[in-house]
Amino acid sequence: MREGGDSDALLMQRVQGGDTASLKLLYDRHSPGLSGFVERMLGSPAEAADIVHDIFVSLWDGSAQFRRDASLRAWLYTIARNKAIDRLRRSGREVPREPDVNLPDLAADPEQVAQATQQRERVAACLDKLSESHRRAVLFSFYEEFTYREIADIEGTSEGTIKSRIFHAKQLLMHCLSR
Repeated sequence: MREGGDSDALLMQRVQGGDTASLKLLYDRHSPGLSGFVERMLGSPAEAADIVHDIFVSLWDGSAQFRRDASLRAWLYTIARNKAIDRLRRSGREVPREPDVNLPDLAADPEQVAQATQQRERVAACLDKLSESHRRAVLFSFYEEFTYREIADIEGTSEGTIKSRIFHAKQLLMHCLSR
């Protein structure tokens, strides 16, 4: 059970029965994270909002296809990833490589702000050097806080492959950041 309400599984069961109020609860719960994820892929808040809307239309239209033993969150992010990739392919653009990193507190000490900004830029530069599959695994794991199983479901690969990607990506990041 999720804090502040019903579990995703229960809400999804209600959506499958035609309950629009449960769809709205799922939208309110998941749209902020999905918006950030899609915006990082596309680089456009407007396109992200459009795709998030499409995701929930797809959720409503395709709710009968949802497997109750699956993670709804992983299913939503899979739809988001696929829709964003389709949009990128249609427009001929590449995936933006800069991760969504929180900005430092502007009320903090200016020296700390400068150090945090420099560190964020170093991490972004090192992430940029990773292969796309390694970078996505890191972003899903550390920025979106998915489990290895959820990442494997989204990427359509095995959990062992995801563990390997994250292990190797961390090795490459540590090497890059130590320079």
